[in-house]
Amino acid sequence: MIRKQFRPFNFLIIFALLFVLVSFLIAVFVNNKATRIKLPTIDGRPIQLKTKAASALVVNFKSGQVIAEKNPNKKLAIASTSKLLTAYLVLKAIHEGKLSWNKKIKANQEIYQLSKNPDLMNVTLYKNGSYTIRQLMNSTLLISTNATGILLGDAVSGNQTKFAELMNKTAASFGIPKSEFKFYNAVGISNSYLGSGKLKGVSDQAENLASSKALATIAYRLFTDYPEVIKIIQQPELNFYDSNKKTSFKSATTLNTFNSEISKMKMKFIAAKSGASKKAGSVMLGLTDKLGNNQQYLSIVMNGSSYDDPLPTWNLTAKIVQQAAKEGRNVVLKKGSSITGADKLTLQKTELYQVPLKTASKLVFWLQKGSKAVSADPFPYDKKLSEIKSGQVFYGRINNFKNFNYLYGVKGPEKIKLQATKSTKVTNDWIIRYWRWLIH
Repeated sequence: MIRKQFRPFNFLIIFALLFVLVSFLIAVFVNNKATRIKLPTIDGRPIQLKTKAASALVVNFKSGQVIAEKNPNKKLAIASTSKLLTAYLVLKAIHEGKLSWNKKIKANQEIYQLSKNPDLMNVTLYKNGSYTIRQLMNSTLLISTNATGILLGDAVSGNQTKFAELMNKTAASFGIPKSEFKFYNAVGISNSYLGSGKLKGVSDQAENLASSKALATIAYRLFTDYPEVIKIIQQPELNFYDSNKKTSFKSATTLNTFNSEISKMKMKFIAAKSGASKKAGSVMLGLTDKLGNNQQYLSIVMNGSSYDDPLPTWNLTAKIVQQAAKEGRNVVLKKGSSITGADKLTLQKTELYQVPLKTASKLVFWLQKGSKAVSADPFPYDKKLSEIKSGQVFYGRINNFKNFNYLYGVKGPEKIKLQATKSTKVTNDWIIRYWRWLIH
């Protein structure tokens, strides 16, 4: 019997064929995953404020990022700062054509009596006098009149029970957790003051409640959705009178008084709303003008001092802005920048077929400290992608942000928008793809 002699040449042919087959399958079917590049964490944790106030908050107004805080989620009485939500709902009704600035509202006997209550901030209304929505809004926002605020709520919903329901529904629609707010009337006074209009089944001592983050969210929505309200608040004084001109009232506004009090701090606020009650203590919310760093801040202090001595609270409202601006900085990633990790779009797995990307919009965020370098998830090879056009938009996910905190309903920069800087066309032909993979 004759045995066949083993020939190394045949083995090499078989090995080569197997290598070609395996490499071909790898080249065609394997979707290369780009390596995730992890840079040192960018920590956006807010400054933890040390103050005697029950709650305090500073927010970068442009981005909605919370940059300093104390007990931001604690629900507390907010007194007349409730009127910010009332103003929002009145402006919404005006924009929707359900109310007009010149619509006249009559003050009935009960509202007339409420306006004379010495325990509340009011202008005395004339019994059966008619007042326009504009007059009522000016009085409510400029010097925090309670009787006119109640009339505004009634003008929107018919009565305080229905208006309170609308207030709570609206706050929830802003993304605020229900555990952080509860509204009983348009102005933040105790339920007992409403007389026959008070909410049934609710304690007479019940007052509007909100966390500082909830209140900041409401103010942020008011100032951004209806910026015309800032001009209303900026009026230098209130001149109020009824339709029969039997009563009149003139007073400096809260904003002017506030700015005068903090004038030594070299800081100006362009909007402010105060509140005070025995339960709430003194509350102040203010929106700054642009500071030296070209940023605006929304600042809130809750129960910062007793209700009959608001000045410590007002000063603290400005001081915490100074602290936040001093201890942190704004990082600006300009449009057209490159992002580590997501700087190239990989096509057909080779360096030759990577398309350079650049940021398609500016990214701004605030930091106490930490690296400026932003890292994003890389773009993997996409076997279905055969053509890229210059300017084509892609989205990368930022992977090294941590502890960033934003107002409710405001999204932080989780994703980053990028654009291809050049066009390229890549074939989907299997043989050509295999050859390119093989030689690179």
